[in-house]
Amino acid sequence: MGICLLWLTNLAFPFVALGVFFSFLFSGRRRLLTHLQAELRERLGLEKQGSLPQNAIWLHCASVGEVNSIKGLISVLKTFYQKEIVITTSTQAGKEIALKNPEVSAAILVPLDFYPSCKRFIKILKPHRLFVVEREIWPNLLWAAHRNNVPYAIINGRISEKSTRAYCWIRPLFHMIFAPLTFAALQNKEAAARYEKLGVSHDKIHICGNVKYDSLSQTPTKLDQAHQLLNQLGWEGKPIFVLGSTHPLEETLLLRAAPDILKTGAKIIFAPRHLERKPEVEQSLHQSGLHYAFASQASFDKNTDVLCVDVMGLLNSLYACAALTFVGGSIAPRGAHNLLEPAILGKTVLFGKHFYNTPDTARALLEHGGGVLVSETNFKETVIRLLNDPEQLENMSQKAREIALNFKGATDKIRGVVEQYEHRKTT
Repeated sequence: MGICLLWLTNLAFPFVALGVFFSFLFSGRRRLLTHLQAELRERLGLEKQGSLPQNAIWLHCASVGEVNSIKGLISVLKTFYQKEIVITTSTQAGKEIALKNPEVSAAILVPLDFYPSCKRFIKILKPHRLFVVEREIWPNLLWAAHRNNVPYAIINGRISEKSTRAYCWIRPLFHMIFAPLTFAALQNKEAAARYEKLGVSHDKIHICGNVKYDSLSQTPTKLDQAHQLLNQLGWEGKPIFVLGSTHPLEETLLLRAAPDILKTGAKIIFAPRHLERKPEVEQSLHQSGLHYAFASQASFDKNTDVLCVDVMGLLNSLYACAALTFVGGSIAPRGAHNLLEPAILGKTVLFGKHFYNTPDTARALLEHGGGVLVSETNFKETVIRLLNDPEQLENMSQKAREIALNFKGATDKIRGVVEQYEHRKTT
């Protein structure tokens, strides 16, 4: 039954691909198609023989966040196997970030999940091992790896309840592709239960935590740049409310609440999750009537009250300068982005109820007083209450830091699982 479902996906592939292409073409993100022609060879697995390192350790990631989160794990695997590292990603941005890592020998866009393309790519790459990061479960890719004798495992695995319910409709397919799985190093017990439901054997499951927490730094690299920016704005010494990785719903909520938040004497900084939305964001800011600026500007009006971060790599350093933080994708139903990025810097974290991507950290922050749950109805009141109570904020911020530190250690646990598996193979 599983193989029948796999072939059905391949028969449907051309029609689905066309549908995705046209929906993307007419979406607000269509400008990302500018590199389509150059990327087509990679998407179809048409790289030239010998163009990629052979017998390498292959890690497949979704995008920038996953590539950044596994930096420590890349180093561990490179040292353990004494082989080159090849990264595939689902996005051009992820590929570009991977290429900046000196421990990565090559980075390339993953082939579309079409069996002939996946098979061709694997025959060209001839990898030693494949490690799938988080939830990048592509059936044709994994089955092609199995058919070409490439052992594969899931590392830092997670999966949502919604995806699990959907995949259960084609459970025989997942049973088939998970049968050869060497192991699944998962983030939490919820992920373990869901993967087991989809066919991963209980004895192959290891709960290791989330490696992205190991990369959390208490000393952001661009702190001087952040302070310089605040100094140019005339904001040094003022309480600052920093919102990271925001989505449209959250930005609308913020701009409605902003006039009353500003009355506390605070200033506001927010960083949209997708920078290609800048024209849309600028239009919303203009309509709000607020005094706003963008971080990329050469100079600033001293009357600026709201700053939009339209540059990459600055958010963590701005979190470090905040009196209070909010992490996006949580009131907007996106599963929440990294709640511990501000927490480890000793900042109280606000977030919404949609934290299904990070349930363990969200619950810990709520249970131990390092975070506060907000909604569309209490967002403004909660922000104002906390900004007016510096003593409570300081107490909560210390708790947030302690909680964040407790989540480190997943990289070492995954290394232990890899060593255990390889030891079993040689004995």
